[in-house]
Amino acid sequence: MMCPGMTSAGGYLPPADAALPAGTPIAIDAEGKEHAVGIGITQLGTEEMKKLNKGVGVESIAYLGDDLWALQKL
Repeated sequence: MMCPGMTSAGGYLPPADAALPAGTPIAIDAEGKEHAVGIGITQLGTEEMKKLNKGVGVESIAYLGDDLWALQKL
């Protein structure tokens, strides 16, 4: 996920007092969706994402509709 998508009007990053460091596993939410649509790992800290506002901020690990999601049984 690119940083501008998380800093835009519909995006969300935690406030400075709850900032996340790079390497943090996160749930990926989508505007208008009740549940998370993916899981990712932050590539930058959230304060750095706000400051740079460009490049990849989160690497997607699993997402709605991928092979893991489609498994009937683990």
